[in-house]
Amino acid sequence: MQPPYHPLFVHFPIALYFLGVLMTLTALLDRRPTAPQAEYERFAYWAFFLSWLAAIIASLVGLVDRGQLDYDDPRRDALDRHISQAILFMIFNGLLLYMRFRWPDVLYSSRRWFYLALMALGVVTLAATGWFGGELVYELQVGVR
Repeated sequence: MQPPYHPLFVHFPIALYFLGVLMTLTALLDRRPTAPQAEYERFAYWAFFLSWLAAIIASLVGLVDRGQLDYDDPRRDALDRHISQAILFMIFNGLLLYMRFRWPDVLYSSRRWFYLALMALGVVTLAATGWFGGELVYELQVGVR
């Protein structure tokens, strides 16, 4: 067994989250009379749900890989920034899931703007998580042999 394994898992939550965003925007923007908005919304919900599960798995694998760094390694500060952003992403994604589960018509109610703001915050925190992850690998050489 040769770590790091975390880079193998991080692509799934990213791709699934952006798929959920794309399907949500498609549901909002598609104005054809026969447009299947409900199908787009349902697909978005499941994409967000699978993204959340994949983020949990990637986080657990990342925590195992984190054990490679010594406790006094100065790169741990950058790693902590990466972890903090990943936790924020999982919180925002979880709130999206909760809102969609609690109010299935959230996209067509007064809560829509809060839902879309949460989705945008998820995109921002996902980008920041990726940025800090890239910093770990490409600048600080964490996990690079």
